Amino acid sequence: MRSLFFEDVNRLGWRDIPAPKVEANHEVLVSTIAASCCYVDTMIISGNSPFEPPFALGHESVARVIDKGDAVEGLEIGDIVSVPYHRTCGVCPSCVAKNPLNCHEKEVPIFATYGMPDGSDFGGMFSESYRVPYASHALVKIPASVDPLAAVAAGDTLSDAWNTTVPHIRNKPDARVLITSNAGFGLYAAQWALAAGAQQVTYVDDDPLRLSVAKDIGAETLTWSDDLEVPPVYDVIINERQGEKSLRFCLLAGAYGAVVENVVIYLEDVSIPIEAMHYTGVTLRSSFSPTRNFLPEVIADLEAGMINPRAIESEVIHLEDAPERLVLPSHKPLIIFDKTVLKEASRDLAG
Repeated sequence: MRSLFFEDVNRLGWRDIPAPKVEANHEVLVSTIAASCCYVDTMIISGNSPFEPPFALGHESVARVIDKGDAVEGLEIGDIVSVPYHRTCGVCPSCVAKNPLNCHEKEVPIFATYGMPDGSDFGGMFSESYRVPYASHALVKIPASVDPLAAVAAGDTLSDAWNTTVPHIRNKPDARVLITSNAGFGLYAAQWALAAGAQQVTYVDDDPLRLSVAKDIGAETLTWSDDLEVPPVYDVIINERQGEKSLRFCLLAGAYGAVVENVVIYLEDVSIPIEAMHYTGVTLRSSFSPTRNFLPEVIADLEAGMINPRAIESEVIHLEDAPERLVLPSHKPLIIFDKTVLKEASRDLAG
């Protein structure tokens, strides 16, 4: 079986490894239909993470169930599923309390995920197949009416973008939304915010292609610079740009009582304008996203046609080209494993 490994900085390679098998009665085996990258993968590939190679890469994919343990319920062979990037048992006190990132069944000190050195023998999702533990809880089926490729990032960035926008806008329907971005996450967030009915969505980036996509989906755009300033009128603010200046920009852009969602992984401490925040009552949340909590509603919103994630794709990549192409800048590449969907994907993008 082929699995894509992070071999060294800006160097990826396919490895032929033993095909996985179901090893516990709560597990399923899935075959990958398609997979994509998020900014964490980009950090790893470029050497801007603390993780040392080699290890299997990938934590965003849509997949098909091909085998299952005797205790698995609610899933059948052939079901197409979204797989959360984090592993979760669903029955321990943390999972029951909707804190799956602190699942008691994890085997690592932070939280158990795929495509990282702490992936254990579950490996990465840039693989032809992989195991999913506690599958009855972890997996969410994708309805036949939903394009599987539209749900490729539902297990991670698509649901995270939903969580940082839609619930806040429901609480404040006239919200003004500000998004700083340097990858596909910010474009997903703009789609969700617009679909949820935000009064204004301003997208900030320094990449002309992503700025063009943001305009196409209906967002206002600003070109990022280190001295960019905006008036403090935004109610919901999402930071997806690395660096202290971007986070400071977001914290100072908040109206009274604003919420700032930081989804950037900072590898060192940064200063924040705490005095200004104290007077405006801005709330800052910085965390990994427990995407399994939101997956059912995200999939339901996809089925209802609330957004079109396919509009965010940057390119479709053949398996053979993946090691060379994924080291190049690309905000949301789609890697096709199931060739039966390749022709349709290419036609949709060309159209």
